Amino acid sequence: MNQIAQFDTKHARTLEDLRRIICMATPGEDLTLHETALTARYGMSRTPIRQILQRLAYERLVETKSGVGTVVTPLREEQHQRDILVHCGLLEAVLLLDVPELTIAQHSDVLALSGIASMVKDGDRDLQYDLRHKLYSVLSSVIPDPILLDAFSASYWRIVRWHMRDLKIDTQNASEAFRTLLKHISDYEPKSTRDLFRRVIDSEKAAAN
Repeated sequence: MNQIAQFDTKHARTLEDLRRIICMATPGEDLTLHETALTARYGMSRTPIRQILQRLAYERLVETKSGVGTVVTPLREEQHQRDILVHCGLLEAVLLLDVPELTIAQHSDVLALSGIASMVKDGDRDLQYDLRHKLYSVLSSVIPDPILLDAFSASYWRIVRWHMRDLKIDTQNASEAFRTLLKHISDYEPKSTRDLFRRVIDSEKAAAN
């Protein structure tokens, strides 16, 4: 593996690890991300760490506070429905494009999600996060437009954070809604990207009501 590939892999893993920490944090927890501590923790220089924090800021997962530093953006209930509408709107925009059908491997990943759905326990936040991440991997892999993909990625992680918050507030209902989402998408027309996206849109809207 060359140096660029190593950097890209380390950058991606660090970004994903910080996303997970933020999404899994207890609602209302005062979480500050210090550059010095992050460089030591991940063995990276300040420049890539700052790039990662900029990406997290774009996804509205963190924000900069004067005199404090980079802090996790608090969830504001008045923005909940808007975040869902924006996310579903971006999914709708994907359907306006000439999207490819899923590959056999991607189709297998979708079916695997449904197979694991029955194993999702109400209090298992780690598994639910991992499955959300797996769904993200499938959906993002078939979005052909880079600008739309970038916006979709930002909106997706906000939705994940809301889901993890809901698991803390109402574990049973949030878990049931997630199990329903996984079951609903597993019944999609095999390899049909359009049907898969439509089912995700329907499930996300239903879970929000």
